[in-house]
Amino acid sequence: MKKKVILIISILAIIIILFIVLKNKPNDNNVAENTIEKNDENVIEEIKSQVNATGNTSIYQVVEEYDGRQIIQVKPNVQFDTAFAGILKEGVPQDNEIENLLNSRPNKNGIWISKNSREKFLELLKENNIENYKINEDGYLMSQEENNSSENIQKLNNAIKSDKLYIIDINGTSYIRDDISGEIVEYPFEEMDPFQAVDVYQNESNIIIEITTNEMQKLAKEEILKVVLQNMEIY
Repeated sequence: MKKKVILIISILAIIIILFIVLKNKPNDNNVAENTIEKNDENVIEEIKSQVNATGNTSIYQVVEEYDGRQIIQVKPNVQFDTAFAGILKEGVPQDNEIENLLNSRPNKNGIWISKNSREKFLELLKENNIENYKINEDGYLMSQEENNSSENIQKLNNAIKSDKLYIIDINGTSYIRDDISGEIVEYPFEEMDPFQAVDVYQNESNIIIEITTNEMQKLAKEEILKVVLQNMEIY
């Protein structure tokens, strides 16, 4: 009987010891993640040298591709701020003026339209049989169609009432940082692909939707608005 008791106690003791050891064992994944996080700057510098990137290290982040290969890209928030500064300046912003430009950014949620795009956006709505909207003095789209059953109007109203800020600019061009040089360059997405309706940038709950001017008339007005509203639903 005593032997059975001793055996049971021994087994329990072994189980307890194993439990304690396993509980205190470092998580390999956490260790790897922490190592990568601590050495991020070193990893970035190494990848920069491999691809001859010359941008400031602080603008980059490490991204792992589907095959496990690590690459660097400009941080999304840096691209967003650069694109937004370009919209506010209506041209290529310089490094030393981005902060000042962003001080005048809209600070409320809803749909905000850049100064040079307001008439164009209202025209786009009218061409899609949406007329009872206006843009207030702060640049925000205002709805007078609360009870309309139109799907497009409902989507617009949802975006207006959302807890997000949608920044609309109809220019066909975005101003972004080049992934290699880090320099601010013009990205003429419409010229490169006249069938591309929008170019989108996001920083948390702020979304830039840069819309094609459709100068070459490759897209129907209905198609352009559809893509814009789809992006308002996605982001």
